Amino acid sequence: MNFKNFLIRPQDFYFDESYILTNITLRLLKLNSLHTDFPDLCISSIKESSPDLRAANNATVLSALTKAVGFKAREARAYALQLTKDATYDPKTTDLLRDCIDTYDDALDNLDAANEAIAAGDAGTRDTMLSAMISDFGTCEDGFQEFTLKSPMADYSQTLQNMTDNCLAIANIGRSEDDF
Repeated sequence: MNFKNFLIRPQDFYFDESYILTNITLRLLKLNSLHTDFPDLCISSIKESSPDLRAANNATVLSALTKAVGFKAREARAYALQLTKDATYDPKTTDLLRDCIDTYDDALDNLDAANEAIAAGDAGTRDTMLSAMISDFGTCEDGFQEFTLKSPMADYSQTLQNMTDNCLAIANIGRSEDDF
């Protein structure tokens, strides 16, 4: 890996109004994202959901990522709802899409609980709620697999699982193995 891309240089301290994220914040964000399994998704999620991010420490990155997951989960839920009204889908697929809507609702409830736990400094509850979200997104796909149907939500579900995995990784930076 070429670490030259992550070095902080004097010119990084000058803010050019044409950039959404300052160079220094972007470099720190890249460093944080290296702790995740999906660093490109980590960076793109934050750029999309929090373009005005000015600091890239663990707390601000986690906040931006949970915000991004919430946006994407609501988008996925709306898409699933739209598909339930599409007459080209058979009744079984429509029922499974309704199940996805329910699991996305559960995931959003778990996200709220995770955010409350983050605010309270409760790492155990935070990690439990984030892990439950990964399961919720997977549950959407389980029904389609059970009936060997192609899921129209597969891309959303996978992306949401990966985004939530990134949240867990950022939340646990610096945590020793003994803490798990």
